[in-house]
Amino acid sequence: MALFTLADLHLSLSGEKPMDVFGGNWAGFEARLQEYWNYMVRPEDTVVIPGDISWGMDLADAKPDLAFIHALPGEKILMKGNHDYWWPSKAKLSAFLKENGFDTIRFLQNDAILAQGKILCGSRGWMCEDKMTEQDQKVLLREAIRFRMSLEAAKAIREKEAEQGNTPEIICFSHYPIITAAQRENPILDVLKEYGVKQVYYGHLHNWGTKPLYEECDGIHFTLISSDYRNFTPVRID
Repeated sequence: MALFTLADLHLSLSGEKPMDVFGGNWAGFEARLQEYWNYMVRPEDTVVIPGDISWGMDLADAKPDLAFIHALPGEKILMKGNHDYWWPSKAKLSAFLKENGFDTIRFLQNDAILAQGKILCGSRGWMCEDKMTEQDQKVLLREAIRFRMSLEAAKAIREKEAEQGNTPEIICFSHYPIITAAQRENPILDVLKEYGVKQVYYGHLHNWGTKPLYEECDGIHFTLISSDYRNFTPVRID
């Protein structure tokens, strides 16, 4: 059993939002994604998808895309991105999964999940740059609170596991990068350091060539996992 991750699937199987307008490498990406996923992932594995999953505007629009994900091998853990306009309350999401029999999908939101011997947590994040509006600052601080909520849940899981002699690693996911070249003083980074997080996987960035923003900052290793950056291939987390 293994743990994988891949962000920014940007599915639009209804045809409303063809992604090839963002570059030739997106042409026919769904078939490549399916092929590489089927090659890498087994039914007993877990894949975390940290945001920008579907271009749908509501659950009805997103249903074909979620059905596509459901049919892929493995358990899928979905997180919200900035383009996931279809994402309603967690109660509605759970009811939707049950109604459609999408039993290979789970949602990670303001909590944590123990999977494949690791504790998975995180949130969407938000832009963190030199020039930010007052509203951007408010959203960023709110996201820092959500990271804290998720990490508190992760801490509780770890303490319970410790009673059984286990010490699972906490792995954090974010849709947005936590640090950028423009600004590294992100309140979310402070939360991550407070809870001793060592690995963060993030997406959001496209057409980035072959170089991530940062690989390490203050003892935390950051890994870019946008689907186009990773050639639409799930990234294994060891």
